[in-house]
Amino acid sequence: MKQQKLLFIVPLFLAFSMVYGQDTTQTETNMKLFSAVPGNTKMLLTGVGWFGFQAHLNTTDKTIPKTTFNDFGFSPMFLWKLSDKFFFESEIEIMNDGTADNSAAFDLEYAKLSYSVNKYITIGAGKMLSPFGAYNERWEPNHIEKFPNAPLRPDDGVLPDDTHLFWGAVMGIDVRGGLPMGSVKMNYCLYVSNGPKLHTEKDLGGILQYENWNDNNSNKEVGGRIGFLPFTNSSLEIGFSGKYGIAGNEGDSLYKKIGATAYAVDLSYIKSIEAIKSTINFRGQFNSVTVDKANYPLTDSTTYTFDNTLQSYFAQFTFRPSMAHSKFLKKTELMFRYSVVTPPKDAVWCPKNENGQGGNITRMDIGLCYWLSWRTGLRFAYEIQTMPDGTRQKEFLVRFATGF
Repeated sequence: MKQQKLLFIVPLFLAFSMVYGQDTTQTETNMKLFSAVPGNTKMLLTGVGWFGFQAHLNTTDKTIPKTTFNDFGFSPMFLWKLSDKFFFESEIEIMNDGTADNSAAFDLEYAKLSYSVNKYITIGAGKMLSPFGAYNERWEPNHIEKFPNAPLRPDDGVLPDDTHLFWGAVMGIDVRGGLPMGSVKMNYCLYVSNGPKLHTEKDLGGILQYENWNDNNSNKEVGGRIGFLPFTNSSLEIGFSGKYGIAGNEGDSLYKKIGATAYAVDLSYIKSIEAIKSTINFRGQFNSVTVDKANYPLTDSTTYTFDNTLQSYFAQFTFRPSMAHSKFLKKTELMFRYSVVTPPKDAVWCPKNENGQGGNITRMDIGLCYWLSWRTGLRFAYEIQTMPDGTRQKEFLVRFATGF
């Protein structure tokens, strides 16, 4: 596995330079907000609030209400400029925890201290948004995500645990920055963090959990992302991510050397077309993670092994008549998104079809967003999720989100 690790670490370090793309990370956005504050203010409170509505259109489960206002939250972000070099950012998320009594859950989404070496290099440390792929740092925040929901992800909605493969937060340190290279720009983020945790319980063996606050071994995950903007107007960005870490528990002789290798490719393209008075935007990301071969226990006390590769992707297209004469049309954005999760087909925890074989989980979202301002939107979506056995779940979603 050392050779696999070096395959993506070497090119990442060779690309030790960056410039901001058309979709900035949350940290870059926070720094820009702070720079706009007049006077000598050293602290800034910003954030996002949202609430939503959900309608289950074809559920037969009588314990689930067909319609409910169950999506709400408030995420204050605290920004401190400690000096010209030091910057601290933190976000607390207060939201519906999904329980029957609709109680609120409090979570420290991230807390990160950054030191600016120069305009090309910034070093950060703490609990930080996962820099694997573009979605988590750039498109996931509620006032930026155009749909009222996230793309289909390998979490506990379709699999037994929240893997957090390309979203959530990690504990560690990173180095990021930027540098123009003629007409081409390039960005990077390199990081070292606690590695993933490998589940080895009966019938759950092989599932990964990337949000590992207290590492289960002394080995650390190493990874990063490189982004390329080949056009002078930065309308297109293509990103490549990779990471590797030991996932097994250090005290478990059977699994302590089991590693996990992941990679992702993301793409974002935005273009204003005068001929149709509109702006089009395409976003997409492909993710893949492979766990080393191992034997896992079953409830009947036997063991089994399987090709433990999990993949997911989403592709999203939006169309907004931003240059139309009508004030209503120019604030309206039509949206389409298609998502797929492909679990390891031979894993016992993989959803199966009627023949007992694993397969894809897919979801299609058709939506509309009405932008009251650049960071306030009313979003609608019709969603169809299909399981390997052909079972379909249809929902209608509404979310109002505003940044402040």
